[in-house]
Amino acid sequence: MNKHWYVGVALFTLGACGGGGSSGPPPPTGNTPVPTGGITVANNSFSPTAKSVTTGTTVQWAWNSCTGGYEGDVCVAHSVTFADGVTSAIQERGSYSRTFTTAGTYDYHCQTHGASMAGRVTVVP
Repeated sequence: MNKHWYVGVALFTLGACGGGGSSGPPPPTGNTPVPTGGITVANNSFSPTAKSVTTGTTVQWAWNSCTGGYEGDVCVAHSVTFADGVTSAIQERGSYSRTFTTAGTYDYHCQTHGASMAGRVTVVP
């Protein structure tokens, strides 16, 4: 047999065995990086659930509710809805920001999950 046949078999074998590639689903692509001091919107929870800031601070919520699967990302829709009526869209991805200009306690929840998915921002002067 000639040496070209051996090289072809060797290359085919390496390709068929995967050569050290990743096994399993790719990481979720729909998640949003959480900025420093931000709040994560995950599946059925906000993290952290309580946050204290000074007046004039802008807080950002970042959606990280997507989980990877063999058929692609599966994302759950959430909102950030405050007791004073201010609300984000109900969304699966992205972010939402609110600037707090008045001291006080701002309770919020997810419209989809109600009180079981809730948080609080305390604003101090």
